[in-house]
Amino acid sequence: MLQRLTPRPAAPDLTPALLHHLGTGNDVLRTAAVRALAAQSSGDERARAALLDALVDEDPDVRSDAMEALFRFAAPEDAPAIRRSLQGDPVREVKVAAVHLLAELGDGGSVDLLRALVTSRCDDRVAWEDEDDVWDDWLDVQIAAIEALARLGIADAVQDMLAARDDEFGQTLDAPVFGALARLGSEGAAWLLAVAQTEEGLGRKRALSALAATGAEALAPHLDHILGDDMAALRALGLPLLDAGDDRAAALALKDPDAGLRRAAVLRFAAGRPELAIAALSDADEKVQAAALDRLQLPLEHELHAALVDNLLAWLRSAGATLAAAAALSVARLAPNRADLALVELADDATRPLEARIAAVEGLARLEDPHATGRLIALLANPSQQIRMVALTALRSRAGQGEVGAEAALAKAMTGRLLPATAATVAHAPEPATDLGASRMDEGPAPSVRISPDGDIIEAGAQGADAAMASTLAAIQYQPGAPEAAEETPEETAPKRRKRRAVEGPETVADDLARLAMGIAADLPSDRIGAALMVQATAEDDMLRAAAWEAMRKRYTDAVPCGDVALAARVALRDPLPVVRAAAAQLVLSDPDPKPELRALCLRDEDALVRAIALRIDSGEDADALLPFLNDPARIVRDAALDRLSQGDAGGRAETIVDALMASDHIDTLARAIGLSADLHACAAGRLLEGGLGGKQAFVLLEAFAAVRDPAASRPAG
Repeated sequence: MLQRLTPRPAAPDLTPALLHHLGTGNDVLRTAAVRALAAQSSGDERARAALLDALVDEDPDVRSDAMEALFRFAAPEDAPAIRRSLQGDPVREVKVAAVHLLAELGDGGSVDLLRALVTSRCDDRVAWEDEDDVWDDWLDVQIAAIEALARLGIADAVQDMLAARDDEFGQTLDAPVFGALARLGSEGAAWLLAVAQTEEGLGRKRALSALAATGAEALAPHLDHILGDDMAALRALGLPLLDAGDDRAAALALKDPDAGLRRAAVLRFAAGRPELAIAALSDADEKVQAAALDRLQLPLEHELHAALVDNLLAWLRSAGATLAAAAALSVARLAPNRADLALVELADDATRPLEARIAAVEGLARLEDPHATGRLIALLANPSQQIRMVALTALRSRAGQGEVGAEAALAKAMTGRLLPATAATVAHAPEPATDLGASRMDEGPAPSVRISPDGDIIEAGAQGADAAMASTLAAIQYQPGAPEAAEETPEETAPKRRKRRAVEGPETVADDLARLAMGIAADLPSDRIGAALMVQATAEDDMLRAAAWEAMRKRYTDAVPCGDVALAARVALRDPLPVVRAAAAQLVLSDPDPKPELRALCLRDEDALVRAIALRIDSGEDADALLPFLNDPARIVRDAALDRLSQGDAGGRAETIVDALMASDHIDTLARAIGLSADLHACAAGRLLEGGLGGKQAFVLLEAFAAVRDPAASRPAG
């Protein structure tokens, strides 16, 4: 943790200096002063009075910023002055901010004017900037007035809002009107229900969306009306208003004509009523059945359990994506001794939906028999990147639990030596005439790998299928018949499958597998994993090398690399890839005694992240060496230099830092400095209070103070 500058000075009173600049003839400085007052003088009565006076400033930007700033100062007694600006100031931004501020103050005296502005420009009471083109200006004020009346809870304004929505000029006010109605409780909900039931298209959709946001308290009086409606989207609003014991909840789950609503009801109520999930297993819609599987509670009666397992196995072969995925996860839970063959078949079947195949891998990962790890390793040869990623994640979990075979597989995957040459690359045919629904038996047997007793990954020999099955998991992978074709739907028919080919990942499977494995398992505390990363740290392929160094950066976050890793990192400081240099810099400079020449090399690097990493390492240099980096074009570098300069007992360094930042014109970093340290805040305030600043310097300081919110809270107490 950084030690802030000491001793801690008392916070100076900035308000007089800010008020001074608010009184200058420079419009730019006045707007900056207004924003700085809002940030630095909250609650100050002097600032409040000055901002109220600024509402009649000659510059529209000053007036607009002053109205915004008053959100931090205004009191209820200021409402008349704010209302006068709403009526008399022609600037749209001022009017909109005034409307919102009046609602914030809860000003009942403005209700009449706000209601009038909902339906009319009120030309006799309100000034507008351009009398020939005021429509857009009024529309913004109109919307603000609608929102303000809702915040004030003025239910009498409902008719005004509905009249504005029906305006002959066709302005689109659905969103603000419906949003306002949603805030007006049961009465507003009644009008939204009326719109949803009587209108079509976008209006109905927006009304339903607003109804969903009204909350149970506003909808509860209308529950019977909602549940009896012909529209499923409206009936769905009743779900949060029911508990599982209500017979109406069961009716929605089992008898509602809309499948989507039945599914939502099963998901919501089956936890409290397990019989709903069992009954929904017989639903005609697969998504409802999938929801029932998701909510199914064990144990089940023996006959039901056995029948359900048979159904699960059938669904794995033929159901659509959602039900097949749910079945894949459920069969591993309900029938682990029968799940493996069916799940491997599904995971390996490229004609089946990817969602279901991924769920099959997740189901396999839940099995704990002696062959479980081997099945996951075999899936690393799958052409689908998503399948490989899920399998790698499962293997990472097993390796973390001490599974030697999983650890060995991950290490070999990282080096690119896990897969045989026949599986290392997926070659896609140039002509898109392949029938993806055809049997894969015509393509020859899939490559097979096995685990030795020592945890090594070995390619199965060519002694024939029987020999391979005797010593590996090939019996599970072997598929004696043609796989089921994908579900025949208008979007997924055999002719369409023949006319396209799915590309689910990079063609270079081995390289992609290596990158994924490094990203997933680099932090495993294993010498094998560390050695595998070192192999790829010098890879010719840029993506592999970058992935290896990023993995090593994560691996050694809390440890100092040594030996070959440290040596390789020093060499990598000159790598052409910035990401490699950044990771190497972090490793090299984490050494308690980094070589000065290596740090200097990093500080000269063209990549901002490398420079920032180097700056964050304390090597004992004096402040003069760090000050130039406060003018670096990259903020990450400036911030790193500022953090270093603000460490320890800096003595008179605060003035040097503030002067350097003022000269650099980097307002964002100066603002960060002001919020970072009480000393830096006091020094910057002193510069402002001294006066005699040039216009540019004053602007930089004012904008920096404006960018710091609640400085007392942003600085530590000690």
